[in-house]
Amino acid sequence: MKGLKDMWKSERRARWFFLAHLQGALGAGAGYIALLVLAYDRIGSAWGATAVLLADLLPAMLLGPLLGAAIDRTSRLGGAILADVIRASAFGALVFADGIVAMIGLALLAGFGTALFRPATYALLPGLVAPARLNVANGLFNAVRDTGQLLGPVLAAGLLVLASPAAVLGVNAITFALSALLLCRLRGHVRSAAAQAEDDAPTDLRGVLRDRVVRTMIGTSAAVTLCAATMNIGELVLAKEDLKVGATGFAMLVSVYGFGLVIGALCAGRDGGDPRLTYFAGLGGVAIGMVSTAFAPGLGFALFTFGFTGAANGLFNTSNRILLQRTIPEHVHGRAFGLVDSLDSWGFGLAVIAGGVLATTFSGRAIFGLSGGILLVVWAVAAYAVRERAPRLTPVRI
Repeated sequence: MKGLKDMWKSERRARWFFLAHLQGALGAGAGYIALLVLAYDRIGSAWGATAVLLADLLPAMLLGPLLGAAIDRTSRLGGAILADVIRASAFGALVFADGIVAMIGLALLAGFGTALFRPATYALLPGLVAPARLNVANGLFNAVRDTGQLLGPVLAAGLLVLASPAAVLGVNAITFALSALLLCRLRGHVRSAAAQAEDDAPTDLRGVLRDRVVRTMIGTSAAVTLCAATMNIGELVLAKEDLKVGATGFAMLVSVYGFGLVIGALCAGRDGGDPRLTYFAGLGGVAIGMVSTAFAPGLGFALFTFGFTGAANGLFNTSNRILLQRTIPEHVHGRAFGLVDSLDSWGFGLAVIAGGVLATTFSGRAIFGLSGGILLVVWAVAAYAVRERAPRLTPVRI
């Protein structure tokens, strides 16, 4: 916590960035629930809601590296501001949209904004804080994002008691507009990306991917996203069919996992921590947590394993982003994080599509056991891939 307080006190220009991210994350979390409810109500089918969800993912799946390249060649801050403007416009229009074509089209536009925002902000972060505080900044960034995912649905539940889903989407549009305004305050206060520092440093994404360590970190990120996303289906089946704890137990499991994500992200970003250690600890922890959940005898043990898995996932995600920022030359950060976001979106999308098949074919315990077993193999492969050398941690230049 001392490192977090020191960063907040010393890095004044970054405060606007984190404030924009916080209220935008809360709005996005609430808007996600409202969008699915509105899609179901207006289209009249669960398949309609699924189509809208997949439309939101599609731009990142197909365009991530291209958007990342555009960010590298133009402006990381400009990309983040444009992304928020696009999302504010899309969600504002969704308030009045009717019919599956209009809703899917606007969901694609919102997804395009999100696909632009994620690599832009990860590439922007090193230019906002001193190199010594980059770990702490990443921990806070991911903790804020996870807090939005945790509290956003709670906020949506409260708003939906008083207003329609369309009104909640309107509130979400306002949060993105405010985020864009807050980010505009950073103009002139962001350090430009460092130019190519070494003669043999890669100049494009293909060159970056020649590094085995970088390929390993990007690949493990996609694998963790794919396996962890199966929890979206498996946790409900586990709660209702295996543990017999109903909707209340399901809500408790989801909440504990969310709190674990926040704590894990903050722990990975602690001042002076080694991201290489927390990377492997987090990856192995997710695998062990999911396998342990498969054998949970009751709700109490499952709550512990869910919290443990969430903390491990937060630890892994934050450490992985820190390692990528410090290993990959800064002038290609946008392309690298665009690729990461694309592969993660493919993993999440495949998990959503396959989740129904897994849920009807296997029990909740089997889903957790299978996903955890796959991640144990991924952990072993990652450890073998980097056995000869550790990732080179190059401090971000000022």
